[in-house]
Amino acid sequence: MPTINPEKWHEVKEIFYAALLHTPEERERFLDESCKGDDDLRREVESLLTSSLAAGSFMQNPAVGEVADTIAGNKERLHVNQNFSHYKIISLLGVGGMGEVFLAEDTRLHRKVALKVLPENIAADKERLHRFEQEANAASALNHPNILTVHEFGFETGVHFLATEFVDGETLREKINEAELSLTDSLNIAQQTAFALLTAHASGIVHRDIKPENIMIRRDGIVKVLDFGLAKLSEPLAVAGGLSPVNLAAGVKPSANADGSDKSEAETRALVKTKSGIIMGTISYMSPEQARGKETDERTDTFSLGIVLYEMLTGHLPFVGETTSDSIAAILTKEPPPLARYISDVPAELERIIRKALTKERDERYQTARDLMTNLKTLRRDLDLHGEIERSTAPDKNREQITGKDSDPQTQIAKDNPTDSTAVVLTNGKNDIHSTSSAEYLVSEIKQHKRGFVGVLSILMLAVVGLGYWFYLDRSVSIDAKQINSIAILPFENGSGDANLDYLSDGLSESLIDRLSQLSHLKVIARSSSFKYRGENIDLQDAANKLGVQAIITGRVVQRGDKLSIRVEMVDVRDNRQLWSQEYNRRTTDTLTLQQEIAHIVSEKLRLKLSGAEEQQIAKQNTVNPQAYELLLRGRFVRATGGGQKILNKAVEYFEQATAVDPNYALAFAELSFTYSLTGFPSKAEAAAQKALELDENLAEVHVSLGVIKANSYDRTQVESIFLRAIELNPNLARAHMLYSDYLSDMERHEQAIAEAKRGKELDPLSPRMNINYGYAFLAARQYDQAIEIFKKTPELNPNFPPTHNALADAYFGKGMYAEAIAELQEISRLEGDSSGIQTFLGVIYARSGNRDKAQTILKQLEMSQEGVSPDNLAALYANLGERDKAFASLEKAYAAQVTWLRTLKYEALFDPLRDDPRFQDLLRRVGLPQ
Repeated sequence: MPTINPEKWHEVKEIFYAALLHTPEERERFLDESCKGDDDLRREVESLLTSSLAAGSFMQNPAVGEVADTIAGNKERLHVNQNFSHYKIISLLGVGGMGEVFLAEDTRLHRKVALKVLPENIAADKERLHRFEQEANAASALNHPNILTVHEFGFETGVHFLATEFVDGETLREKINEAELSLTDSLNIAQQTAFALLTAHASGIVHRDIKPENIMIRRDGIVKVLDFGLAKLSEPLAVAGGLSPVNLAAGVKPSANADGSDKSEAETRALVKTKSGIIMGTISYMSPEQARGKETDERTDTFSLGIVLYEMLTGHLPFVGETTSDSIAAILTKEPPPLARYISDVPAELERIIRKALTKERDERYQTARDLMTNLKTLRRDLDLHGEIERSTAPDKNREQITGKDSDPQTQIAKDNPTDSTAVVLTNGKNDIHSTSSAEYLVSEIKQHKRGFVGVLSILMLAVVGLGYWFYLDRSVSIDAKQINSIAILPFENGSGDANLDYLSDGLSESLIDRLSQLSHLKVIARSSSFKYRGENIDLQDAANKLGVQAIITGRVVQRGDKLSIRVEMVDVRDNRQLWSQEYNRRTTDTLTLQQEIAHIVSEKLRLKLSGAEEQQIAKQNTVNPQAYELLLRGRFVRATGGGQKILNKAVEYFEQATAVDPNYALAFAELSFTYSLTGFPSKAEAAAQKALELDENLAEVHVSLGVIKANSYDRTQVESIFLRAIELNPNLARAHMLYSDYLSDMERHEQAIAEAKRGKELDPLSPRMNINYGYAFLAARQYDQAIEIFKKTPELNPNFPPTHNALADAYFGKGMYAEAIAELQEISRLEGDSSGIQTFLGVIYARSGNRDKAQTILKQLEMSQEGVSPDNLAALYANLGERDKAFASLEKAYAAQVTWLRTLKYEALFDPLRDDPRFQDLLRRVGLPQ
């Protein structure tokens, strides 16, 4: 990391902490205004933001790398190995909106703690400092195994700090991102969180910011609720003698103030009440009353916990929107989608719990965390009683022998904390409420759906056994050793019986390929290869082997009028196991959002961790106009059928109509640009590409088109950055890798060129054109044997692919196998007819092999021809006959006409006789090639 002076660091930190107070939607504009074009300043701030977001909660590991170390080394920060008060700093854990967090050793009590240090700029702000104190007061007033313990709030040598227990584990956000949580894990975590909230609420404290980032799971499975920074004191509960239910149950007499009031209550009453109309909390996990800025109480936390439970079970938030306003509107007006939309065989009681937790009217919601905790505990017991829920590793008795831990988290808390009578009282059975009615209801549901329950039980048991080993035996072992990282989407079957609807079934498949191919950790096979497997009775194992993938998606589309029925299935071909299957019954106007929804589900089923950018790309809606989308699908379908100029012109018509219907449809302009390039209209292609870029800079296809246009115009200054941007946006775009490989070969960077060509072939393994490109990367490096071997494999992909013979002729010529090269050219003449290009190449071979008479005869015939002879072809023949002046004269004509083939001058063997001529080096320079 570059050295930054203290003044610069001060500015970086000021902007960083301020940026954290803005929503992601607002942050970009804030940085534009704050950094004022200072790229270095912005880069440092964004680096800190990235590290902060990656670190998640302020208690979360890992550290933030070099950025964190640099901050730690700043004179205003604590240093590693520094003695601070009675703590010794060990390392920096992370950076968050309210400061930095260090791992430290308490030298008095010889225990590890987390030190949360408030930055000076925030400490100087009375309101922020008050929130910091509020967090300390709120948490320190609570004593519970499921709540982060606060040891000390202090001020030392100009630094405000908070010392808490150090939690060795992961945040719930990390767990959700790592893999799907099992049913038992989700219920377990929600039950423990409710248990923590029960104690907070009994002390009159409402958390108001329950979310996965504020819930940690220790390595032994115990939940810790963090960050009471937004906590507020609720109205006192009406209990005997002013004592909380927890204190009464525990038989603990609270310490008193001088006026006889409860000391802990007096401390927590210092917490501020927010003014009506001020929204506090995290938008996606807010209750309706929070979203309206109204008064909150403990039912606010049960609503937020309901959202967390829903997300653990499904991987989705129940209320979402593109903007903050949309998200708030969803919370206030929309009902959450049923769990069954995302997971199968959902117990009816679980649906009921979720519905009640997420009820918008507070009076109809869970009134206490105890009620929610009891229902969760009862559901777990009922499912376990009837064999419908998996165990973590083994039956409880064996588990205790192996790990010394009880399967029930609350019982384990009691064992770990024998002096905590609260935990004992709540888990010894006396307050254990069993809902007979809900149990009977659940049993009836199990009887009705026994086969489904048994099936899901088998899958869940296997998953949790693996999870148990991961937790208790070896954390280094992956949860899912068979994680899928490669997939092919075969063309969906048109089940409508109408060939005119082929564009729709193909289009939906291709749209799904487009969306999934933008995921950096997933290999997605290109359309030109996967669409070779069309029709019924496809041997999926054979297809997977030839495509080089672990999973395959198939589908069937039936349209009747404006009704659309789509069946999608995903299969792990390694063991022929169905991973997911779903049927969608929608209207035809819903095809716009359907492929987006399917892409989301596939990424979740494959347990892919998506970056924020990838989430946005999958969720992006390129157009809201169904007619424009249909025209796009039709254009793609026509273009893919092959054929000549007439077919391409028809595709152009469809894409032009799509842009006319929706002038803001960037993807349609991108497809139009690419098709213009194929039809030989570079100026129109560039204009369409520029329009697409104005509308959406994040379309990889546009950058590919621009790269080709720039490369063919001899302007090489931006070519590489354009192709790299395309690959960054869509790492699975085979065409981008192929064209970038061509550029690298032109620039004599052969090792990189071969690697890119190989990647393109891996993504499009059945494409003969991609195979030829792979061979040409070796040919450009003059590794002719390898090129010949690759070219000879092309007929296996397509026995009637004419470029194969051209490629072999080039390779044989380069190696000096002239008879073999002539045979390949003759085969081209037989298949396609004779041409001036073939005759020129034959003349070059004759000249190079010593048969000058034949070469001269061909040259005279070409010179007498009035048209159809390219100047670069003539230049090659002149060069090999030793007529250098005529060769360079022809090359100048080719340069003036911007003949694209000149970009191969650096490695093309046809021009070897000219390489020692200064005029050749000058031409290389003008074409933009290395000299």
